[in-house]
Amino acid sequence: MGIRTAVAASAIALGGAAIAASAGAGQAAAFTPVIAPEDGIYLGVDLDHNETVALQRSPLVGMLNGPLTTDGLFYVDEKSVYQGGVEIDGIRYQEDLDFAGVTGEAASTRSGTISLAVVDPAVFAGSRYVILQVLG
Repeated sequence: MGIRTAVAASAIALGGAAIAASAGAGQAAAFTPVIAPEDGIYLGVDLDHNETVALQRSPLVGMLNGPLTTDGLFYVDEKSVYQGGVEIDGIRYQEDLDFAGVTGEAASTRSGTISLAVVDPAVFAGSRYVILQVLG
């Protein structure tokens, strides 16, 4: 694992914990961790809408923008303004995506969410990270 992967993986885990801690007093659940090595997912988090908004408002989105944009595989909602690009083997590739923009779009909708994970590049088309956007 390279230093960029290690830093981004740590940031995902720490960022999820920080968002969960600050998402609001009285909320029962925190972010949902995802670990599924059998599916090629080493470490991931599913953020609810409040956590997605908190991520977008934090400096963490800027720190993650570089590695997640250059080495990430994005699955964007069909209603996203980022739809388009080229579809190869059922995966849509878009050249002008960035993590901050995709997260901002999810945060600005009524129930948009983001999930992100550190994944096995052999399983995910050479990408180290997967970002899933749901606009609700």
